[in-house]
Amino acid sequence: MFLRQSAISIGATVHEFVKHRDAPSPIKKEQPVPEKTGWLRPPGAVEEKLFLERCTGCADCVEVCPHDAIQVLSSNDTPVIYPGESPCKLCDDLPCIGACTTEALLPVEDSFQVNMGVAKVWAKMCTAGTGCNACVSKCPTDALSMDFSSYHIRVDDSVCVGCGICQYICGTVNDRTAIRIVPR
Repeated sequence: MFLRQSAISIGATVHEFVKHRDAPSPIKKEQPVPEKTGWLRPPGAVEEKLFLERCTGCADCVEVCPHDAIQVLSSNDTPVIYPGESPCKLCDDLPCIGACTTEALLPVEDSFQVNMGVAKVWAKMCTAGTGCNACVSKCPTDALSMDFSSYHIRVDDSVCVGCGICQYICGTVNDRTAIRIVPR
């Protein structure tokens, strides 16, 4: 009796499936993944409007980046750096600039002249008060320092080039990233 009822039940299920298999699905189609934010232009980038006029999306700067820091923005195929994922390592020769033939990236004297952004510290999220200062030791331009009187990280805006190493380091040693690079 059990097997007979099971066979009837399976038959009814298959019949309903066949009858309705071409009906529109009530499940919504996948929405496109929103584009990531928080990106910066590569070293030497000209002002944004001019950058968008000059950049052809050739990705030559992406290909020559030895640290895979430069990625392509999916909305317009232009190069960007996501400092929290893969910061700019400020190569001595900045091959990304040398690869750009359209002058969307212009030469700089040295890595201290790079101007991608500036680090901002959210003190309420920062764990410097518990002794963390991992970002300070990794800053290639010495733009970060620990204020031991208040246990806060200080940023020297005149020296910070916005490479993003501090943001990346903060995110790897803490649960929340308390330092972010913002475009200038």
